[in-house]
Order: sequence, then structure tokens, then C-alpha cells
Amino acid sequence: MNMEFDFLCDTLLHVTEVAENLEICASNLRQRGYAHDRTKFQSMEFDAFVSTREKFKKANYGTPEYQECVDLVKPAVDHHYKNNRHHTAFYKNGIKDMTLFDIIEMLCDWRAANRRSPDLNFTESLNRCIKKYKISSELEMILRNTLLELRWYGESCPPDAFLRKEKNICV
Repeated sequence: MNMEFDFLCDTLLHVTEVAENLEICASNLRQRGYAHDRTKFQSMEFDAFVSTREKFKKANYGTPEYQECVDLVKPAVDHHYKNNRHHTAFYKNGIKDMTLFDIIEMLCDWRAANRRSPDLNFTESLNRCIKKYKISSELEMILRNTLLELRWYGESCPPDAFLRKEKNICV
């Protein structure tokens, strides 16, 4: 058989298989997006989060005020963590037991949750999460590299930049 033709066929097969594998991964992430935080619509969580909404809106993640809000609705928060695998508390060993898909969903969740912070930018929020969840330096760099590729991370990023859709200022 012609070596060039053989190489071309092998390469086309490889490229097609990688594309199919990536589509499986993309499908997994799409399904997670559809199902994300559905437990918040259950009365246990819904009622608790509605009752503390105004307090949460005034509290930045990682502050004593934020923790006070969490403590007020601890049973709902515990229920949420127990039923949503993108939270480190879902797992016995925290982030060490998570999959890459869990971590991607968690990172997307962190970004979206940060939009609700009154004056905490995403960079500082990320730093607090890295410390709180004891994320290794290797995983931290992977997260930061991912955020840079997505243009979601930057030192000069104002807290409401993503709401204003000014993504390029966060590079």
C-alpha cells in the first residue's frame, strides 16, 4: 500500500476520533449546564436562599458577613453541597475526588457567583477559593491558564466587567 495514503488515512481517522471524543466531552458539559443547581428550586433551598437574598447581596465571598449568611441557612447550603457534585463538599476528599468536568463546572460556577459580589473582583474571589479549598499549585496554574484562555481572568478586571460584557478589558 502507498505509505502516503496509509498515513493520510490514519491521520484522518485520528482527527475524526479526537473530534468525536471532544464532542462527548462537550455533551457532558452541556448536560451539566442544563442540570446546574436544580436543587435551588426545591423548597428547602429555595425558601432559605430567598429569605437571605438581601443579606447575601451585600456580602462579598469569603468575608465574615458572607459566612454569617451561610450560617443562617446552613441546612440548605449543606443540602445543596450534598446534591451537587461541582462543589468540593460533595466528595469525601474534596477537590482530590473531583473529575475535570466537576472542576470546569465549579470554575464556571465561581465566575457566575462572583457577579453577585457587591465589590469583589473575580481575581480576588479566585484567590480566596484557592486558599479555602487548598488547591495545589499545579491545579492552581491549570485553573489560571484556563481562565486566561477564556479571557475570564485578569488583575485589572473590574467586578462588574462581565455584566457589562467588556471581556477584552479582563485579558
